[in-house]
Amino acid sequence: MSPSEKLNTSVGRPGEPEPRTFSRLYQTLIDPVNELKYLMSKFRDLEALSNDYRRTVLRSLCSKDVITQALKTNLPIEAVIPMNLVTDDNSSIVFLGKNNHESPSQGRNIKDLIEHRNNHKIPLEKVRSIPKGFNLTNQINENDEINLLALWERFGWNRVQIRNFIQMMRSNQDDLWFSGVRDSNSKKLVAASTAEAMQFSGIKYIETTEYSTLDGYENLGLCTASVAGLVAQVLNAQHILPTVITAEFNTSSTSAAIGASAGFVIPKTDGVSQILSYNVAVVDGASANPVFINDHQTDRGIPFRYLKDFALAVLPRENIDRLYSQVEIKQIINLYDPQ
Repeated sequence: MSPSEKLNTSVGRPGEPEPRTFSRLYQTLIDPVNELKYLMSKFRDLEALSNDYRRTVLRSLCSKDVITQALKTNLPIEAVIPMNLVTDDNSSIVFLGKNNHESPSQGRNIKDLIEHRNNHKIPLEKVRSIPKGFNLTNQINENDEINLLALWERFGWNRVQIRNFIQMMRSNQDDLWFSGVRDSNSKKLVAASTAEAMQFSGIKYIETTEYSTLDGYENLGLCTASVAGLVAQVLNAQHILPTVITAEFNTSSTSAAIGASAGFVIPKTDGVSQILSYNVAVVDGASANPVFINDHQTDRGIPFRYLKDFALAVLPRENIDRLYSQVEIKQIINLYDPQ
């Protein structure tokens, strides 16, 4: 069974070029890059393999000098995460991305939403604000299959992947987290999110993802509480390597508002959009994109006309210190239903 059948992975794996969903060829370099020529050659090599793919993405940790030089070239830099936002390192994680089709921007400009959103409540208060009749959970079992599929099918998950995810969570799989909200009466999951980690270049890279609320349960703060709890779980884990906690926000959805409440920000780098262009498709109720609107290609049952732009965000150390003290993390963890 291939990794894509085992789990609908969002973060991927480091090493060799990796075919990903929605006709993408993706590669995460294992070692840090300290020479611009090497970065350029690796991207050229990846491009040479990408004739049968719609999109090519190279992700790498690069030295400060390489990033400075790369920004002066015509390399297609879509996003940059400066490591000084989370550690004392002055290197950066860079995303080089190129589509083989026209890619007009879509969705909303969510930078202002992230930067200026007044949350009023810290994550602990968000979790405590779950309405009566709902409870936070990080436990799932076979009975949750139907509801979790209903929550994540819009992201391309199928029943087999949901079953495998449940099994992996029940076996305490390393570097995989789950956070959800249950209806206390029916016991069904009504909101969910997850996080997955990978290691490369001496760092642990964690992506929080699949923020979702079941139809009919919107506007109750349930997914916001789920994500706040998810981040607390990730921070509560023991991480030996420097850790970068990220999220990719669909610019056509409300995920950025949820992420802002949890403390995520979109890094600022001059000349870089921080947008992963037409990255993956999501059935979110938004209009079809203009490029594939009359195209009948699908992947995992989702048409390419629902390919979206995603903004890359990170949880900075400043917000971790401000919003997630050790005491508050423990209090959030203690709010999870033990059953």
